[in-house]
Amino acid sequence: MKKKILGVALCFAVTGSILAGCGGSSATTATTAAQSDGGEKAARETKAEGDSSITIGFSSKTNSDTFVKNIADAAEARAKELGINLIMMDAAGDVNKQISDCETMIAQGVDALIVIPQDVEGSAPVVSMANNAGIPIIVDNGDIADKDYTAFVGCTDQESGELLGNWFMENVPEGSKVCIIEGPMGQSGQVGRYAGFEKVGMLDHFEVLSTQTANWKRDEAMALAEDWLTTYGDDLKAIICENDDMGLGALAACKAAGRTDIVIGGVDGLEDAVEAVKNGEYGVSVLQDSEGQGKGGVDVAYQIVTGQEYEEDTRIPFRPITKENVEAYLSGGVEAISK
Repeated sequence: MKKKILGVALCFAVTGSILAGCGGSSATTATTAAQSDGGEKAARETKAEGDSSITIGFSSKTNSDTFVKNIADAAEARAKELGINLIMMDAAGDVNKQISDCETMIAQGVDALIVIPQDVEGSAPVVSMANNAGIPIIVDNGDIADKDYTAFVGCTDQESGELLGNWFMENVPEGSKVCIIEGPMGQSGQVGRYAGFEKVGMLDHFEVLSTQTANWKRDEAMALAEDWLTTYGDDLKAIICENDDMGLGALAACKAAGRTDIVIGGVDGLEDAVEAVKNGEYGVSVLQDSEGQGKGGVDVAYQIVTGQEYEEDTRIPFRPITKENVEAYLSGGVEAISK
């Protein structure tokens, strides 16, 4: 759905009376009021395209996650291309810090706020905070409980869980004993991907020996996998990971133990994971487009601030990268595996 923000130019004489005519220039700002189901929000100003004073706040949930860092880097690069200011803040996996960071950027008077939510429920207050300040808020990458945001750019996490679950069911015998490594509990990726596993029946298809979080971190996943290799031995046939950083940690543990028989896969399409797919060490990496999400979030924020048409909901599809299409992906990019 597209929506256009319309600026209504208001010119006032010193005495407060309305002038009969108002001359405009490309640098003139205009006041507009955003609407929501809950009523009228605070007024804000639209700015002209090319205005170098445009400042957008960007709150990342944690740049220790390689994929999230890639989104942030893409957003920063796009802001430079547009000639606008981007204030970058990293919540470092702390929902309270994310709320505090957003409060700081709102107080600084950013023209728009982009947020990669740390937690579906816990990060929700940032939406009303931005709305109350009359600042457009763009939710990037993951879902958030308060749906009264201005726009969304990202993916549907359940889709990746369904794709990953289906691949494992097609490539690992039914009834096999598996373990699952999840992201931080309550985050959009963890909630959605596990829901995807449930939707396609993966949890009933296999005997799940253990399900634990490694918080999207490679080292934590490696430690988990090492424990599982010791505990379950030859019974363990697959490790299903909700992101590639954790999948690569599990792969490192299996390689160190000489266990090349364990099937491992994850989500994100990280460069190292794709290389491991090519080498036959990693079963599947479900690609999500970090560059598209980072640039897309900034583009939508810029369109809103400058009064252009924008997409209220942009969903970027996932694409499984497997041994069957990895060469096509490496030579032709996402377009080569999108047909």
